[in-house]
Amino acid sequence: MNTKKIEEIIKLVKANDVKKFKYKDFENEIELDFTESQVISQAPSVSQGPSSNSNQNAQQDTQSTDIQTEENAIKSPMVGTFFLQDSKELTEPQIKVGDKIEKGDVIGFIEAMKVMNEVTSDIAGEVANIAVEHGTNVEYDQILVTLK
Repeated sequence: MNTKKIEEIIKLVKANDVKKFKYKDFENEIELDFTESQVISQAPSVSQGPSSNSNQNAQQDTQSTDIQTEENAIKSPMVGTFFLQDSKELTEPQIKVGDKIEKGDVIGFIEAMKVMNEVTSDIAGEVANIAVEHGTNVEYDQILVTLK
C-alpha cells in the first residue's frame, strides 16, 4: 500500500470522526486509533520526574494484564450480533460459566447480514466469564468469552 492511499484513509477516517479503524488484507494491515486515552499514552513525555516513570510502569502493567486475559479469550471473528444460541429468545445457551469446552466446540453464533454464523473455540478450558450478553452487537476481535 503506498503512502498516498494511507494518507487518503487517514483523511477519510478523520473527516468522518471515526475513533478506531482497522483494515487488513492479504498483504497489508492498517490500524488507526484516535481515542483520547491512546493519544495521551503515545505523546512524548516532557517531564523526566518520577511521576512520568510511574505512569509508564502503570501502562506496562496494564498491557501485561491485557495480554494475559487475551491468551485465554475467544474473540469475535466478525462484526455482527452475538447470540448464545441459534435463536433470538434465550432458552438453552450453548455455554454457561463453569462449562468445560474443547477446541472446536461451538460457543455461540454471530448474526451478520441475516446469516447465523457459528463461533467456535480455538482453545480448550473452563468458561470463566461470558463477556458479551445474548443479543449484543460485537466488533471484530472483541473478547466474547474468557477461559481458565
